[in-house]
Amino acid sequence: MKILITSTYYLPNISGITIYIKVLAEELVKRGHKVTILTSHHDHTTKPKEMVNGVKILRLPVWFYIGKGPICPSFLYVSIREVIKNQIINCHLPQVESFWLALWGKIFRKKVFLTHHTDLSFWKGIKNKVVDSVVFVCQYMAAILATGIIPYTQDYAKNSYLLKHFLKKIKAIYPPIKFEQKENKVLEIKIDKLIKDKKYVIGFCGRIAKQKGIELLVQSTKILDKKLGNNYVVLMAGPKNVIGENYYGYLSKKYSQILENKFVFLDSINRESLSVFYKKLDLLVLPSDDILESFGWVQVEAMMCGIPCVTTNLPGMRIPVLKTGLGELFINGNKNDLAKKLVLVLKKGRKYYQNKYNKNLNIFDYKKSIDQYEKLFLKM
Repeated sequence: MKILITSTYYLPNISGITIYIKVLAEELVKRGHKVTILTSHHDHTTKPKEMVNGVKILRLPVWFYIGKGPICPSFLYVSIREVIKNQIINCHLPQVESFWLALWGKIFRKKVFLTHHTDLSFWKGIKNKVVDSVVFVCQYMAAILATGIIPYTQDYAKNSYLLKHFLKKIKAIYPPIKFEQKENKVLEIKIDKLIKDKKYVIGFCGRIAKQKGIELLVQSTKILDKKLGNNYVVLMAGPKNVIGENYYGYLSKKYSQILENKFVFLDSINRESLSVFYKKLDLLVLPSDDILESFGWVQVEAMMCGIPCVTTNLPGMRIPVLKTGLGELFINGNKNDLAKKLVLVLKKGRKYYQNKYNKNLNIFDYKKSIDQYEKLFLKM
């Protein structure tokens, strides 16, 4: 098959979406399919056109940005050409251009699948609401025209303000979580120095971004202090610089003393070394409080290392804990319940949850996800 994958951003921008697309595209190529990725040229250290691991990447010039969204006028005519050349069109939402792709797909009788990563935030502010409303309308029209829609979970789809209108088109597929465990002695020594002699290590892995619920985690430390004393540290792994926002700056200004005393930052870690990070933890916490978070696949990676998770009880986000028993869920936005569940997991210990480790974790095998994608595309 000839497959066109489109996304607002792609590597080297690191996010769950870009990693998802990389695994999907490269695994499809390994199975003999031809894959082209159409995206924005947001990072000029990369080439406009290149072939990486068998995947053809086309990056279009960005004229300007509206919020986090790059505006690429050439997308209109380039997308027509690429739609004509390919058999399957796979748009990764959120993406305002999804409407044009679905429209070209309809005109040229191509099969269009929308991979839905997350709903939009509709955060406060006229600009945010106007931009998100425009994107929502475009995605809604794309959904009407699309052959099928692929969310991470049925749980999230039923609660999504976009997807709940198109449940008959839904085919849920778990994200293709390709995770390798490798040694990195340098990183291991670095982490040991940061956590020192602390009895408990709470980990967070992800971008320092608004939707991640980090402020709630910071606020919960006042309760943790009463329960754990000075015997714990919060180890943060993820980029501080996020396109379109400066959330780390906001946190450091408002909670400088807490961040200095209780948090240590590793910044970004290569995916090849993430297992070293996870294995140094007593638990991984995912305090995300926004519908922007639809799964939180770092918790599956941690579980693959035998590390339990404390996760927000949000649609989609709760699925890994519910399916495996490897952790606890807390009430969204409730710092008291978050602290309670953190203490509960820490006191019970990793071995308690590792004894619950069961074959259900195999449902997140990335090969099964690629199998489902391939089967769905071939069927069409």
